[in-house]
Amino acid sequence: MKKEAKFFIIITISIIIFIGIIIYLLIKSPEETTKQESIRKNLPFEFFEDKPQFLTPEQLDQIIKEKGMSDEALQEIYKDYYKYPHFSRPLNKNMVDLINPWFVEAQPLPVILNPVLKNEKSLQEYIEKLKQEGKSEEEIRELIEEEFKNYPLFVFQLNRHTLTYGDTIIGTLKITDNKGNILSYDIIEASIYSDPHFGNIRIATPEFNDAGISPDEKEDQIYTFSWKIPSQDKKYWGDLSLKVKVRLENTGKEIELERGFYSSPFVIAEFLDQFDEELKDGHLIITAYLDVKKECEYHIQANLFSVEFDEPSHWVTYKKILKAGIHKIPFTFWGKIFRDKGLEGHFVLKDLRGYCENLPFPASWFDDPSKVDQIVNAKPKEEPLFFYIPYTNLTYKTKRYYKLNDFSDEEWDSEEKREKLGSL
Repeated sequence: MKKEAKFFIIITISIIIFIGIIIYLLIKSPEETTKQESIRKNLPFEFFEDKPQFLTPEQLDQIIKEKGMSDEALQEIYKDYYKYPHFSRPLNKNMVDLINPWFVEAQPLPVILNPVLKNEKSLQEYIEKLKQEGKSEEEIRELIEEEFKNYPLFVFQLNRHTLTYGDTIIGTLKITDNKGNILSYDIIEASIYSDPHFGNIRIATPEFNDAGISPDEKEDQIYTFSWKIPSQDKKYWGDLSLKVKVRLENTGKEIELERGFYSSPFVIAEFLDQFDEELKDGHLIITAYLDVKKECEYHIQANLFSVEFDEPSHWVTYKKILKAGIHKIPFTFWGKIFRDKGLEGHFVLKDLRGYCENLPFPASWFDDPSKVDQIVNAKPKEEPLFFYIPYTNLTYKTKRYYKLNDFSDEEWDSEEKREKLGSL
């Protein structure tokens, strides 16, 4: 990577960390994750080597335009894309955002020690000062890059990017020198801070230790932090941050590090330990049961794995406005995906999850044509954007052993598909 690229990457990271929006870069926000997970395209890897794994039809159209492909190539791409429906897609091990949907791998970030580099304003003033001293842009880049090379690094890893009611957020903080050697540090203070909508104020104190006391695994100079939402209070909702003030033992310097996560403290619905299964028209349908407490337009997802092959097979989605009460959530696992993957046997449904948007109007208005103007003119709420169904580890293993020939080898067909292919 060129020096200029390195410089801008490092500067961008440092500015973002210290102007208080690290939560949007250290984790994938719910909005971004939802958009990326809309549809997985089963195309040759080289076509999408520089793109997200999960594409909406709109994103697919944009990428194709950028590639400037021939009409024949376009038709082949869309034919391959529409083999399976948007609500039932192939799942592969490299789709890490779906295989482990609550987790995002943290990346090492620099511990900014120079006060002039800790926020955008002071950094700009520092650069202007260097320019007035006669230094060129290249010299300034090299100067700041060299300083960053000597900084310690920290990795603040959380077990969840989104915390729901009844679950516990667990984080580990590792600090190293610029060569990767672990640095010892003492905790001065650790706090949970609220969403900016609610003042960005201190609302809780997490437990922490490096003595091997659960959830800490051992005394290894890596502290473990844990916190559980204590109640369904609004102040625990939204983009929270875990801020930790530490003292480095080797220098005595005191620094503050933070890690953001999304918190959804309300029980808007709960998955029940009740499931049905059936084979219909060559497609496996597993029905989950959801106890809905709050009327919402629910976006629900699940994964399916082969038991005998220990392989992921499907990622499925279900979207519907649901009123309070017990609802059946039918997940359709498209038959051709089993056939194309060569998977038979027993299968296990897992990774049940779901969310709904915090709308400024009742979700039922979407089904009422007379409410169109009111929807368009509705003023957004000054609140966080999403509610999440509480995390569950419920799974369901199929009672039946399915043979490959039990599944349909038919491609998905719909008016949308025919119109799209017919327009090419």
